[in-house]
Amino acid sequence: MKQLPSEQRDHFIFIKAYMLGFKGQQDDAIALAQTIIKSQSAVIRVKAYLLLATVFEHKKNYKEAYLSLNEALKHARIVTDRMLLVNVYTVAAQLHSSVNAYEKAIEFADMIAEYADSPRGFCISYTQKLQALTQLVGAYPQELANKASLACEQAQEPLMKYTVDIFTADVDVNSAPERVKKNMQASLPKLNEIGYLYTIILTRYYLGYAELNLNQLSAAEVNLEQVYQQSKQLNDNQTANKSMLLLARLYEKKGDMHAAVIAYKQHIAALNAFIGDFKQRSVAYHMAQADFMESENKLALLKSQNNLLKLESQLQKDQKFNALLITIAVTLLLLFVIYVLNNKRALLSRLATTDFLTKLYNRRYFSEAVSRQLNNRRQQEEYSLIVFDIDLFKQINDQYGHSTGDIVLTEIAARCSVHIRKQDILARIGGEEFAMFLPGCRLADAIKLAEQCRQSIADSPIVVNGQNISVTASFGIASGDSANFDTLLQQADAALYQAKAAGRNCSHSATANA
Repeated sequence: MKQLPSEQRDHFIFIKAYMLGFKGQQDDAIALAQTIIKSQSAVIRVKAYLLLATVFEHKKNYKEAYLSLNEALKHARIVTDRMLLVNVYTVAAQLHSSVNAYEKAIEFADMIAEYADSPRGFCISYTQKLQALTQLVGAYPQELANKASLACEQAQEPLMKYTVDIFTADVDVNSAPERVKKNMQASLPKLNEIGYLYTIILTRYYLGYAELNLNQLSAAEVNLEQVYQQSKQLNDNQTANKSMLLLARLYEKKGDMHAAVIAYKQHIAALNAFIGDFKQRSVAYHMAQADFMESENKLALLKSQNNLLKLESQLQKDQKFNALLITIAVTLLLLFVIYVLNNKRALLSRLATTDFLTKLYNRRYFSEAVSRQLNNRRQQEEYSLIVFDIDLFKQINDQYGHSTGDIVLTEIAARCSVHIRKQDILARIGGEEFAMFLPGCRLADAIKLAEQCRQSIADSPIVVNGQNISVTASFGIASGDSANFDTLLQQADAALYQAKAAGRNCSHSATANA
């Protein structure tokens, strides 16, 4: 293999790593794929990072999965292979949907359609978009569902076609249970032939759900009990907790309160397991996004400093003058250049700690400042953390444009800034996500502050070019007195997730809600 050209050798290594991952030898696949992430071929780099993302995700090493995905997306910018780009954006859509980042998932689904050149590509695009839309807004355009079914049928992808029926069933099961029951009953025999258990479980779940809504309790009980047992075998805690919740309601309808209580307890156990896994995945996603953004900013800063040093070096080489007047002119020029360089260095230093749009601190400065505060704080001093983001921000961008979205971000930063104390730290830590670190602040006071900020955002529309734009935000609050900031961040993120799940435009704390 040493005799092969480097690109062919790297391609051979990728195939070997892929086969190891396929056989379940995940650690060996990771080790081999990491040897080609610096390949001279951008295509090989993208494939290697994409393989790492999928293997790390399967191992539940979520942070490394999202970091690998970000690297794959970065290197994909210079790739022209349309099929590879479809694969990259497919994995991106799936991993973003798994952390409820449905707006980003829809963006990636649209990018799949942009590069698709076969029915299979359009099948994947429409199906991913349908899934994200049903979860984001609880509805779907019938035209999109029809296009997804047709594309998957043309692509001879029956499993994907039945998945379309599952996504629409999630919306229709309460309003049209008879239709959902009919569709699920028609799908099950064919799915059993295909043998993909996860899709079979979901199909049977919506069949049981529809039967419950139709008061066909015996049939529903059989299907939902089977769903619960099979989903537990697959460690699918989300489907397990949902199926057991339906069983609890079924037992209540039958008047069997003892069985209902047992079912509710099993539902709560499965729900807690699902929430734990989701919190782990969500925190890893946000940490990976922040680390990637910081890495990119540092790289840009180093490139800018290198260019400045090259300019300074070039100017110094040009100081070869004999006449006094020319010497004076060069001296004045050098003084001016040094003045400019100092200003640029100062500007670059500010850029490294400040968000260019809102003028708030960025994620990097926030993390460093919080670490300093915790290391220097008085023992057992209580502090609080607030994490919040703008509700449905993508819809604002889509409806009014990104320039309007930028104005909304700036205005929200200004409204929240007036409520914080001098010692508090307010930062923009993501696209539409903000965080406040409140030293010496009790949980009750942090909840009041979050509510003040939420009301100042929700009570007055933001006026842009004569248009009134109503904006809301959801807040998660946590408080502690230990130096373990990661735990507090996980609690605040979980509280933010609860606020989103409660309908948005509200604040939730790790121990109470407002």
